[in-house]
Amino acid sequence: MLGSLCLALCACSAAAVSGGVLVVGGSGRVGGSTLKWLSKLAPSLELSVGGRSEQSFQAARSRLPAQCEFVQVDLDGGDVALAEAVAGSSLVVHTAGPFQQRTDPALMRAAIKAGVPYCDVCDELQLARNAKALDADAAAAGVPCVVSCGIWPGVSALMAAEAVNKLGGTGACERLEFSFFTAGTGGAGPTIVSATFLLLATKVAMYVDGELVEEEPWLDRQVRDFGEGVGEHECYTLDNPDVPTTAEALGIQSCVSRFGTYPSFWNGLFGGLKAALPTSLLMDRGKMQGLAIFSMPIIRAVDALVGGTNAMRVDAWGKDGTKVTLRCAHKDLEDCVGQATAAFGMELLRGKGATGDPTIGPGVWYPAELQADARSNILAVARQKTLVWEV
Repeated sequence: MLGSLCLALCACSAAAVSGGVLVVGGSGRVGGSTLKWLSKLAPSLELSVGGRSEQSFQAARSRLPAQCEFVQVDLDGGDVALAEAVAGSSLVVHTAGPFQQRTDPALMRAAIKAGVPYCDVCDELQLARNAKALDADAAAAGVPCVVSCGIWPGVSALMAAEAVNKLGGTGACERLEFSFFTAGTGGAGPTIVSATFLLLATKVAMYVDGELVEEEPWLDRQVRDFGEGVGEHECYTLDNPDVPTTAEALGIQSCVSRFGTYPSFWNGLFGGLKAALPTSLLMDRGKMQGLAIFSMPIIRAVDALVGGTNAMRVDAWGKDGTKVTLRCAHKDLEDCVGQATAAFGMELLRGKGATGDPTIGPGVWYPAELQADARSNILAVARQKTLVWEV
């Protein structure tokens, strides 16, 4: 009853939100899903798709909300052009991946300069770090920004914060493990698939006894139970910015992240690619995008058989030996990543605390750093349509 009331209140407050939202990368799978959820959560929003190619926008037109318009945005076009592109928006959402190997938070910098709130789905640690370095600039400009805020990284970090809170708050958690599962590719497009290939060449950042270390990816196989209807699945270490950002924000000594898919031959294929291909090839964005596009027919065939379930699990151990396990699962990865991204965006647009102040203040924030009101509001949206919700 209480959960239903919270969702109803969120819907009512969202309905009153207006303004223009620019979703950069909106022609892609993640961006398109984000636009759908923004339209659902706040029908009065004016939605725009930012990208380099209007042709790509027109090709995606049929799966986007009818009111969307196209805005020319070139991420490599320079700060002045980017600032002009985002000027006048109420919010900028950056979904134009893959983020791997990018290091310049140019779009965030432009949003700060234009005085526009910003969020993204960055899953590249160094880029997230460089974005965080703009915290003082954002605070001085009065602009709130949140980085790495999709389903994972993103909602997963909020789950970690909830788990740590159950243990007693910041500093009470000794060890935390993230585990993620996606059936097939979750209905993902080639950009997300190529991002996975790129991650096979990315060292895994993890905290071990208070020290940040880097290890090889796709090792340390573990089997995790993701809850009723999803079941047990094998997972392997994979880089995730949630790990260092959450550990540092919440005072966690040891933290690691693992990912697995189904059917299991995909896991074997990823391991085989990592073993067989040189790192220089795996790190080649163009070639990995080409491999992803080439692989799409078989990927689509497998996805049609296994579905697109996305599941997340957080295990946290307190310094007193107490353990907390939280789980969340959605039917479709593409849908829920847009749902999560839109939830963060809506909080930037509408979030108010008990005092009437914004729940996300000026500055650059990692999800794990958000205050309890913002966390609760975002999780209330993320909870919709879940198969498993143990948070």
